[in-house]
Amino acid sequence: MMRQKTTSMSAEDCRDPGRGGWSRWLLAALGAVATVGCYSPAAKFELNKIAIHKRELENEATFSQQYQLTPIAKILADQFGTPDEPKLPNVPGIEDFLDLEKLKMAAGPYGSDKDGKQRGLYRQHCVHCHGINGDGAGPTAAFLNPYPRDYRPGKFKFKSTASGLPPTHQDLKRIIEDGAAGTAMPSFKLLSEDEIEALTQYVKYLSLRGEAELYMIEAQFGDLYPAVMKPADKRNEEEQKYVAELSPEEIEEEKAEFLEEVEFFESEENIVDEVIGPIVDKWLDAEEEVTVIEPKPEMDIHESIEKGRELFFSSKTGCAGCHGESALGDGQTAEADFYDDWTRFYYDPSDPSTLEGYLALGALEPRKLRPRNLRQGVFRGGRRPIDIFWRIRNGIDGAKMPAAPPIVTDEEIWHLVDFVRMGLPYDPLSENEPHQPENLRERN
Repeated sequence: MMRQKTTSMSAEDCRDPGRGGWSRWLLAALGAVATVGCYSPAAKFELNKIAIHKRELENEATFSQQYQLTPIAKILADQFGTPDEPKLPNVPGIEDFLDLEKLKMAAGPYGSDKDGKQRGLYRQHCVHCHGINGDGAGPTAAFLNPYPRDYRPGKFKFKSTASGLPPTHQDLKRIIEDGAAGTAMPSFKLLSEDEIEALTQYVKYLSLRGEAELYMIEAQFGDLYPAVMKPADKRNEEEQKYVAELSPEEIEEEKAEFLEEVEFFESEENIVDEVIGPIVDKWLDAEEEVTVIEPKPEMDIHESIEKGRELFFSSKTGCAGCHGESALGDGQTAEADFYDDWTRFYYDPSDPSTLEGYLALGALEPRKLRPRNLRQGVFRGGRRPIDIFWRIRNGIDGAKMPAAPPIVTDEEIWHLVDFVRMGLPYDPLSENEPHQPENLRERN
């Protein structure tokens, strides 16, 4: 191995500029940079500590580093690579879902590769909010309201598909292009088409990886009970009690079964067939599940707005129950314990005793979910008529906005769209009460 030539300095040289310390130090530093470049540790994905802790609380047992955490990390690295060098999982047809060349444009440190192609787009534009894992907990996340999206559950709010389905590729791309009004998510329209496509692909990649990780933590490796595999001093109270009730023969039998299951779960074929493949299929199927909307019927706009107003305040739709009689987002449900699904994953407002443990692992402080103040005219998912139609028909995944009941027709939804977009800002309920002067002196 080539040894680097260095310039040695005494402590006195460093302390005393008069002895040439600072100049010699600067020359040495510049020489080191010229020789080896600026050193920065390679980025790496971290395991989902929040999901692991949640599963441990549910199981009343801690995960085994050797038999659970290390295998999960290895499987993810084998299938998905690293933040600097992404890989495509060994799933048949994965190329129809992810483009490796585009992933490489988005991955890695910001700059260019040896061929001059752009790299590091995600780290340049997204990581400070969404984090290297796509967990929505980047360095600036805690200061933003709402928090940035956590991609890992595969759940997205603003999309053209029904509740419970992933978004389409175009849904994600549109949010990157247009941003989300009223949030810190900006528009990236100034980027080239290739750059926007690369970021869209990378969001899908982080989401697929996150969903696979969650499944392994919650269902696959998370269903294992490792008490018999741990040294006695590593078992918690519940695990000690459990093992103490087993005979030596039962302990050996459980160990054999445990190792057999770990070996089964570590098989690449089983990982592809049971974990990653079904997730990919779900995303691919969503492309054919866009909610079909009949063209908006011809109608007088004033008549449509009035019909939409009636529907908004009717029990048939229930809109005012959340958004309020004045559409300020102050309906009767506004004071309920509403938290979005990303927060409810780790926070139960009826039992906040576990929250401190989650916060210590990096979870963001819970914030109550508020119904949208519709009088502001700010629509995070887009203000095109079709965007608002999708929000009403499909609901908003992860939030408390439900899909419209089946008895509400498409034509009625168009009336609601017209009222929300064009009628509400000018509705009498949006007007201030006229000021009544006080203490007027009567004049003769």
